[in-house]
Amino acid sequence: MKILELSKLEKSFSDNKVLQGVDLDANQGDVISIIGSSGSGKSTLLRCINFLENPNSGLINVCGQVIDCQKENLHSPSKELQSKIISIRKKLGMVFQSFNLWSHMNILENIIEAPVQVLGQDKQKSEVEAMELLQRVGIEDKAKEYPAHLSGGQQQRAAIARALAISPEILLFDEPTSSLDPELVDEVLSVMRKLAEDGKTMLVVTHEMEFARKVSNKVIFLHNGLVEEEGHPDTVFTNPQSERCRNFLFNRRDY
Repeated sequence: MKILELSKLEKSFSDNKVLQGVDLDANQGDVISIIGSSGSGKSTLLRCINFLENPNSGLINVCGQVIDCQKENLHSPSKELQSKIISIRKKLGMVFQSFNLWSHMNILENIIEAPVQVLGQDKQKSEVEAMELLQRVGIEDKAKEYPAHLSGGQQQRAAIARALAISPEILLFDEPTSSLDPELVDEVLSVMRKLAEDGKTMLVVTHEMEFARKVSNKVIFLHNGLVEEEGHPDTVFTNPQSERCRNFLFNRRDY
């Protein structure tokens, strides 16, 4: 079942066209890795999906909620449009490159913030569910710790638990391992592999080519805001049609 559809999505910053008509579909349970050189538009694409950035044009359809980004006034949205954007965001869990945990809250408080404040969920119920999520990502013993006392890998696992706390339909990962020391990368990727095995729908902007090849069921190669290559990992990694994609992968032969 298709739960995400992007059509002709465009985004510019002044005269810089970052996305130039991106089309993307995701079915329930898909794990889509988005690869490409720095500056190709990968992170902007994710940020447009949940309206952290306002696209200039194109259609975004998340679980049947459709927004025409050219027709709607995203910079000064009506109450109806605001409500639709909030509804879309509730279906999306975002994991950022730099964790983005609240430094003045302990890990448990970070995780229950959205369920309680955004979804209006009972605090006690949220705490029970948060502890289950912390156990799932392997840091239940860190519930009362503050982010500054955790390693980068532990902070990112806490951020994944926080994203899962709103029970999203789709998880968006924006280079979740790029801020980590090499020895901490695998503990985060291991959690992501388990989520994929559990059937979570995931869009992952990543430089981890082994993850993209072995865990994804679709890979998208972006270049200058355009989809230059897409398909099953076996095809993209062994027989890419785009010369730029071939060169990009040749320089990352560690997969």
